[in-house]
Amino acid sequence: MDYVESLHYVLSFTNLAHMRHVPYEKRVWLLDRIEGLLDALGRPHDHFPAVHIAGTKGKGSTAAMIDAVLQSAGLRPGLYTSPHLHTFRERVRVNGELITRDAWVAQVKRIQAVVDHLPLRPNTFDVLTALAFRHFADERVPIAVVEVGLGGRLDSTNVVHPVLTLITSLGLEHTAILGPTLQHVAREKGGIIKDRIPVIVAPQPPRAMEVLETIAAERRAPFIVLGQDWHYRLEEATQRGIRISVWKDDIAYTDIDVSLRGRHQAINAAMAIIALHTLKEQGWPIQETHIREGLQRVRWPARMEILQEHPTLLLDAAHTIESMTQLTQSIERWFPGRRVHVIFGVSQDKPIEALLNLLWPLAETVFITRSEHPRAASPDFILQHMPDFPGPDVYPYARVEDALAAALAYAEPDDLVCSCGSIFLSAAVREIWAHEYGHLPADDWVYESDFPYIRRPATEPSNILLRKPSKER
Repeated sequence: MDYVESLHYVLSFTNLAHMRHVPYEKRVWLLDRIEGLLDALGRPHDHFPAVHIAGTKGKGSTAAMIDAVLQSAGLRPGLYTSPHLHTFRERVRVNGELITRDAWVAQVKRIQAVVDHLPLRPNTFDVLTALAFRHFADERVPIAVVEVGLGGRLDSTNVVHPVLTLITSLGLEHTAILGPTLQHVAREKGGIIKDRIPVIVAPQPPRAMEVLETIAAERRAPFIVLGQDWHYRLEEATQRGIRISVWKDDIAYTDIDVSLRGRHQAINAAMAIIALHTLKEQGWPIQETHIREGLQRVRWPARMEILQEHPTLLLDAAHTIESMTQLTQSIERWFPGRRVHVIFGVSQDKPIEALLNLLWPLAETVFITRSEHPRAASPDFILQHMPDFPGPDVYPYARVEDALAAALAYAEPDDLVCSCGSIFLSAAVREIWAHEYGHLPADDWVYESDFPYIRRPATEPSNILLRKPSKER
């Protein structure tokens, strides 16, 4: 088995991430599947404690921040996140290093050797999770930072033994699976709260907070709330990143620089700092200097990432109403008076019209396209959800590379080109730009893409203007 064959093997299992309508029930999202697989692999998740993170927004950024600080403290942490941008190996890291292709193949072979003897067949995310945990155990990581895939209560990661859990900001996402209200979402996310294990919670709407507080009380978990037990203040937000202060009582972390952009990262950074302070109180060797060093160098690509200037090319994975609002506000603040050209693609199950409503007043032109992900909406489908009030010029493109080329050619040197709507679109734009327009650092995993972006053959020219703007420029 070579590396590509191992990827096809992992993807041969049921991949719930590619399915639009999956009931969130135990018969489908059965933890017995992952537990059986882990038992057959020697229960690797028993060999390391974890920081377990659930939430709708910010859980990936928060995980990356905690991981960066643990690295600065010399702890050699494991990090498990999803989805990936360019390679599945991004999901499994030790001390910041992606699992090697050889190690990946070796772990897949171990899974292949036991999977046919299991009473319940795992799904793709079960296999990925087991692979990560077995790798962490083999590498003898002292601690792992584990991001929930979807939900929490029935997520494959909810077998770890956390020393700390975090619930980041909640919102209405995956409602067909998690439920129609924030209370439903909170109940599922709160499923990661463990008996007597501290849980750190971001500010939430009152009804969602009540659900989380009830779960924590039932499980006797210390309940630490940002905005009540701890406080934070955004000191500065620029194109370079943010600066925040976090404090409670006589404890304060002041003027902490964070390399990630966007005012919304202040909550995520505050959550990370509180988590790291809590780990320090538990005896982990984490000092304030480690927190400063780690947060100053943390990387999390495709989250308000600027690839080039003249014209500026900004990537963001915004695909919820909340994240799109944050993106548009940041653009208005950072690039006042600039003409904005948007490359937009989105999964079919997202609130497309609401997202376009936020972009419409901001954009001069919108180039609609789609990624290669199976759930990606076609340009024709997106066009059916265009706002009916005056807006930008709209151009549909079947291929991402054509949309990117058109946007960059259309833009003047002082303009802004922004790709948003889907992390999968951002990944495609990032890869095409790196190979055809610019250059990322040699160690960037864009150059190690598992399945290089498939250039679909051009059929009919797609540079047809669908809508003339009726508002004055």
